[in-house]
Amino acid sequence: MNHVIIPLNAFDRKEVLENGQLSFISIIQASGAYGVEIRRELFSEQDLPLKQLREKIAGSLFTVYSAPVELWKMDGSLNDEKIQVIKEEALLLGARWVKVSLGHYIKGVSDLEKLNQLLDHFDSLELLIENDQTLHGGNVETLRSFFESASIAGVPVKMTFDTGNWLFTNEHQIKAFEMLKDYISYLHLKEVVQTGRGLVTTELSKSETADWRKVAEQLPGGLPRALEFPIHPVGRLKVFIEMVNTNISKRKGEAVCKS
Repeated sequence: MNHVIIPLNAFDRKEVLENGQLSFISIIQASGAYGVEIRRELFSEQDLPLKQLREKIAGSLFTVYSAPVELWKMDGSLNDEKIQVIKEEALLLGARWVKVSLGHYIKGVSDLEKLNQLLDHFDSLELLIENDQTLHGGNVETLRSFFESASIAGVPVKMTFDTGNWLFTNEHQIKAFEMLKDYISYLHLKEVVQTGRGLVTTELSKSETADWRKVAEQLPGGLPRALEFPIHPVGRLKVFIEMVNTNISKRKGEAVCKS
């Protein structure tokens, strides 16, 4: 079973900006990955118009559209105009999922009914909210409050759980997982370490006791997992896809999916 997605920020940022995300699609297709995550912050002239990317992907990869946009503004109101723009871009890309961050959700102030009405016009798209690296958007209690309230209100929104971002917000990854696991539809895998330059994102540890495994092993085998860490050279894509797929297979007792 292969449900590994490759975000474009896994590659060298300078190369992606200079050559366009379009130039990496063939590499991802050849790696045997399940999907691709297109990044709004990495768009260049080579990627425009967006239909070029859609035509290149051409149904061969499950497509996620990630945008550095907050769902709720600083006053707790819905960032509906910006989200509407992101939705239109996602449709041009042929994406199935749109991923943004929570922003400044305020229980009792943020209008979940208005969000529900906005999502009524999302067509086939699904909205996912990721724990980001900000103290407001990566606060586990705020995220739990939002997802609990959204669930009660019947708002169709799910979570992208980023294993590394919790370190940036002084939260504990495993505790956060226990609090939020019922809402997770997408897993971003990476490790973050403290260095003399601050917190740095690194590739997944091969250790059998690594925290990323503790999280991944508790989720359904078919739940998409993204490799969001520096991958260089690009030929190592298959190595990490195999690592994640093997981890799934060990837990589920399934045959390993060869890439």
